Amino acid sequence: MLKKQYICKADVDDDDRTVTAVISTGSIDRDMEVLTPSGVNLDQYLKNPVVLWAHNHYDTPIAKALWIKKGNKRISAKMKFPDEGQSEKADEIYQLFKGGFLNAFSVGFNPTAWHSPTPDDIRKKPEWAEVRRVYDKWELLEFSAVAVPANADALVTAVKSKVLDLSEMTIEELGIENEEIFTVEEKGVEDELLETESENEVIIEPEKKIEMIKRVKMRKHIEVKKSVDTDEIALRVIKRIKGKMY
Repeated sequence: MLKKQYICKADVDDDDRTVTAVISTGSIDRDMEVLTPSGVNLDQYLKNPVVLWAHNHYDTPIAKALWIKKGNKRISAKMKFPDEGQSEKADEIYQLFKGGFLNAFSVGFNPTAWHSPTPDDIRKKPEWAEVRRVYDKWELLEFSAVAVPANADALVTAVKSKVLDLSEMTIEELGIENEEIFTVEEKGVEDELLETESENEVIIEPEKKIEMIKRVKMRKHIEVKKSVDTDEIALRVIKRIKGKMY
């Protein structure tokens, strides 16, 4: 299965929890290839019109396609997300589109016919001069919302300010580095850690480690949940302070 990614402007209807967007175009992509919209075969996809997150076939779909339309220049789709609370991942991705933080989709497909641009093709479309391959016919297998932030800085700010409440896994999938979210500004915590630092290692008593995590939580730089390994969190704080996570 091949994949092609497209940046779009998603139209969100919050009343119906739907997103309408262009999921593929006939433009030249970064691989110097063209996926012809009119050449798509939707028969297989329409048997199970689900929308995935980042082509993850092993996880639950985040939405279903209400309709999908092909044209000469683009393929558009309208997708409906589950009601709030039915799927944590779907809720997260929907909020990202609603807030304008995501704006990309990717199609997974099997090519069935293709060619290299001919001189006649290039005369008609000079921009194809550098194109390696044109997929004339192809079968859509699935399409996915993908982790390409519309504005990475705005996304980081929204997560840090708790405008968006995202799981740690989704934060990592979006390419936000842990140090951008997990920061320690409380000088007292840094002093306590640095005082225990030796040349080769940092040793922190369990009681002090738990207290440190509580104080970080109070500063709202990270939400410590029951499932979080406190040892791992403490180690990440220590590594950051020691300059090992930059």
